Amino acid sequence: MKILVANLGSTSFKYRLFDMDGERQLARGGSERIGSAESRSFVEISGRRHEMLSAVPDHAVAVRRCLEQLTEPHYGCLNDASEVAAIGFKAVHGGAFSGVERVTPEVLAAMEAMSEVAPAHNPPYVAAMRLLSEKLPEIPLVAAFETGFHQTVPDRLRYYAVPYEWAEQHRVERWGFHGASHRYIAGRMAELLGRKDLRIISCHLGGSNSLCAIRNGQSVANSLGMSPQSGLPHNNRVGDFDPFALPVLL
Repeated sequence: MKILVANLGSTSFKYRLFDMDGERQLARGGSERIGSAESRSFVEISGRRHEMLSAVPDHAVAVRRCLEQLTEPHYGCLNDASEVAAIGFKAVHGGAFSGVERVTPEVLAAMEAMSEVAPAHNPPYVAAMRLLSEKLPEIPLVAAFETGFHQTVPDRLRYYAVPYEWAEQHRVERWGFHGASHRYIAGRMAELLGRKDLRIISCHLGGSNSLCAIRNGQSVANSLGMSPQSGLPHNNRVGDFDPFALPVLL
């Protein structure tokens, strides 16, 4: 059984193709600097790297490149994209949908509704999922939402100091993100130290950043809030910023 796993960033699309029967990687590739003149696509199959230097204007083109590269007659590892049994996404914000979900029209609608608080991530994810649903309608799509790991955060740390009705009616709360990264760190630390009863501060640092307090393998606090724009400063997002500074600047 072959599984395609995809990870989208605001300017990137990365993927890996796995043969789950032998638990081995068949290919890895992606597109970088999407939307810029320097954008490019690549794939690595059987230790050989193949690049396409033509522009990648958006994530939809990046998805098409992925399918083209995997099925390329001279070096591709698939005869046809229909050989893929399922496609998994590391997704960002699904609102009430968290954890691992089969991608349905309802899930896509929820992701679109949360685009206002995840504008750099949700729109390209939705576009990629819709395109793959159209091109490969028989292949199930699955989304693993970053917010899922933080469902164990206690209410006293989840909710803001605002009327509780805001959380009840509009889900204004600290969702937390980078769940896949923090979950991996928690598991890896337990493995390396040979114990599970750990208190860990996990640091996810890169284009976007967050800290996560983990107790016994469970998230208990996260520096990110309702949106991935909050918390620590990021590569191109301000992080926490006092809104009362704005009138001073106006």
